[in-house]
Amino acid sequence: MKIDKASAAALVREEAAKSVGSSLGKEWIKKSEELSRLCEEGVSKTHIAFLGTAMLAKAMNGRADLFAIKPDHAPDNPNAFSARTLCHTVLVPLAAELGFSIGVTGREPLNNQPYFRMTRLDDGTPVHAGGKAAFDYMMSLVRELQNLETEDEAREALCAFIAVRRGYQPRYVTHNGDLSISPEKLTSIIKEFVRQNAEGGKRAQAVVAGLLDVFAGVERVESGRINDPSRKYPGDVCVRSSESPGVWEKAIEVRDKPVAASDVQIFGNKCVAMGVREAALVMVSDRQQLLDVQALAKWADNLGIGLTLFQGWEIFVDQALFWATMPKPEAARLAVGFIHQRLVTVEALPEAIVLWERLLK
Repeated sequence: MKIDKASAAALVREEAAKSVGSSLGKEWIKKSEELSRLCEEGVSKTHIAFLGTAMLAKAMNGRADLFAIKPDHAPDNPNAFSARTLCHTVLVPLAAELGFSIGVTGREPLNNQPYFRMTRLDDGTPVHAGGKAAFDYMMSLVRELQNLETEDEAREALCAFIAVRRGYQPRYVTHNGDLSISPEKLTSIIKEFVRQNAEGGKRAQAVVAGLLDVFAGVERVESGRINDPSRKYPGDVCVRSSESPGVWEKAIEVRDKPVAASDVQIFGNKCVAMGVREAALVMVSDRQQLLDVQALAKWADNLGIGLTLFQGWEIFVDQALFWATMPKPEAARLAVGFIHQRLVTVEALPEAIVLWERLLK
């Protein structure tokens, strides 16, 4: 079954408009809120994205088989549809534009487990124990959607879903670019900012990415989401070659927990496997022990890669600002805004953005 993208997008826009200040279906409001709660308490929010996709498919065509989500695995089923494509091309961009959360911010939500491995929604693909309650509840909602008699009923469900998920869209304070800050002050603020709440590595990764934006330019720096199973980057933050954008020039691993020599070697081997010749680790834990830098450099040299270890924030911040194409005070000012944007990208807590701006004052 082919679902027209333009028509699907128009439908989402229409239901999003209705979801503001209009009479909504109370039952689907409750159901969307319950799934949201279960996903917040569990380990996966991808189930939210799938439910929204299923609602959209049913609203577009009442014959859609919401369990036959991969047409290649259902060649004899005329009602099979590509959930991954519908989500990626319609729901993801419109959720960002219209201001409602589908749980995850990646470009391909259904490229994650368990959906990536499924041939059919109910094929028994294992689900992480921490997300089982949310998945089971979502499955009950999909069965209910499948049994709806009209497309209008599915539209009402989608409208309620959008209304509920609008409340889960993070609202961030904006950054004031009219700021003067010394490199030394910036380093001090970064240390305090990460110390207060590491957020599982999100804050440190955002800081490193923002500093590299100053050095290499935003268009060359890639920074994946924390613990993203679909991530194909060699490091937490990577820099593309300016001459060959398809080539990784540098890969940087960011660690706010103590790093052992074996961790360095594992990362180095990953870089070799992915064709990266320049690797670095930014180690910012207060409990980080000194490593044998010479021995590790010799090990890296035998692999044919360059290896740089930054222990603490001071050296990394200083080097990133020094190698920027403008004076260090100007580079520090730009870094503040880039770090702010990277915090939004990695989905740091809204209060983290507030803290970042407060520390700068």
